[in-house]
Amino acid sequence: MNKNKNSSIVTLVLLVVLIAVGIFWFKPNWDDTTALKLTETAREDAKVLATTELEGLKEAQTNLAGAGEIERATILTSIPEKYEQDKLINIITEIARKNDVNIGSISFSAPLSSQETVKTATISLSMTGGESDLLRLLKGIENSPRKMIVKNITVQFGQTEGYERVNFSISMETFFQTGI
Repeated sequence: MNKNKNSSIVTLVLLVVLIAVGIFWFKPNWDDTTALKLTETAREDAKVLATTELEGLKEAQTNLAGAGEIERATILTSIPEKYEQDKLINIITEIARKNDVNIGSISFSAPLSSQETVKTATISLSMTGGESDLLRLLKGIENSPRKMIVKNITVQFGQTEGYERVNFSISMETFFQTGI
């Protein structure tokens, strides 16, 4: 009976050792398999999203190709394919010059990367001019070939050497395309 008892204990110990070895042996492989499945799922989701975006871009490209040459040029002027800060500065300074407004500063907020085809960028301006100059400047921005939307205006009235001067800050958005 003692021999059977010892044999059962040895068998039990061997079984526990085999289970422990099996867990330590297969557990890392199980974790790797799980991680690979998650990666595969993420890639499949990214593929579906990219395929959907590609279909949208192809449709937009077909619509743009179907448009006339003048219409295509107008679209690309109002919402260009790149951010083009240099051209934005030229457009803004030209509008300001035509409307007798002095630019103090221009700052741009870099657009956040997103999945959207048309992205938005923020422009902040600090300017000085007369009250009527401000109104003409706003009309100039509205009539600009580049699509810009004024979001916020801060106006501060004052006088300098007998002339009425207005200090104002404008925050506006402009748009640009990616991937068309």
